[in-house]
Amino acid sequence: MSYPNDLVLGDAFRAVMRRFAATVSIISCQHAGRPFGMSATAVTSVCIDPPALLVCVNRSNATNSILAEGVHFCINVLRSCHSELSRRFGGDTHGGERFRYGNWVLLPERPPTLADAQANLFCKVDCRLEYGTHTILVGRVLRIECAQDVDVLVYHNGLYQTVSNATVPTPRQSP
Repeated sequence: MSYPNDLVLGDAFRAVMRRFAATVSIISCQHAGRPFGMSATAVTSVCIDPPALLVCVNRSNATNSILAEGVHFCINVLRSCHSELSRRFGGDTHGGERFRYGNWVLLPERPPTLADAQANLFCKVDCRLEYGTHTILVGRVLRIECAQDVDVLVYHNGLYQTVSNATVPTPRQSP
């Protein structure tokens, strides 16, 4: 099926993007002693050498203007129990009020960190590109804190889901 105009194409694009399952994270940073944060599913690895991640941020989000200044930020990978926290950082709660929920570590020398996150990736903005309604950031990973267990929150088809039944791959055997 083809789509004749941008409005219809945009609706079709949104419908297809809902079919992508994505890990849910909260991107956090601070500026002038104030914490900023937003829920995100548009996070992916770029490369291992140097370790870097790509993050897409809507330019209408307050966190975008802070990240555009090149501040350090943290990608807090959420656990299955964090769906309500993600909703709050997705727009249900605004500004610094968001950080009243969850187990946040707020220190002046680093971005806000969710203490019970699946993982925390501390990054600095290495590159940025404005495209359409979003800013595409490449964050160079400076430090990682990672839990031993795997308990990831996933967003798919407009719903929060978990990956509790994931199987561990068995090692390949040579023929």
